[in-house]
Amino acid sequence: MAPPCIKFFVSLVLSLAAVSHLFIHSNADTDLITNICNEADDVQYCLQLFLGDPRSETVDLHGLALIAIQTTINKIQDTLDMKISDLVREITDPVGKQRIGVCQSDYTKAVTTYKNVFQSTDKNAYQDAIDGLRQGSNDVVDCQDIYRTKDPIAESPLSAENIEISIKLTGVILTVIEYLIRNQR
Repeated sequence: MAPPCIKFFVSLVLSLAAVSHLFIHSNADTDLITNICNEADDVQYCLQLFLGDPRSETVDLHGLALIAIQTTINKIQDTLDMKISDLVREITDPVGKQRIGVCQSDYTKAVTTYKNVFQSTDKNAYQDAIDGLRQGSNDVVDCQDIYRTKDPIAESPLSAENIEISIKLTGVILTVIEYLIRNQR
């Protein structure tokens, strides 16, 4: 039987090895996220998206794509359920009602499209996912355009959401999918 001090020493060494492995693994994940985000149009937004989500620490590149897509779906659905629903109730003028109705329809289509993007990505059907990103982003841009291309020209009450979804989030997703495609070969 080993003396108690040797048991303690062995247990301490094993514990330190396990803890150091966790730190090494986290650094590799952070490096991967940093490499991906350095290719994104908005590096800081990309870093905040992934480093702010604890799931990012435990997934691979494919998982990062799914996290970004799910975050986008949640953002679209939240905008639809909260902000657009409130605007539909609050807006009384006919032009405003027509415009917010277009946005409601566009966001409803976008939710479905991004769910299809999620499924395509999950199946490694990356070209289908890219096509879906294009369509879903265009749906959201249509909501923005209804305010700036038709008289009377006005600022969309959803500008911040439209930009975040169609440019920032979609850009991050596209960056990760392109990274996946390059690393598949």
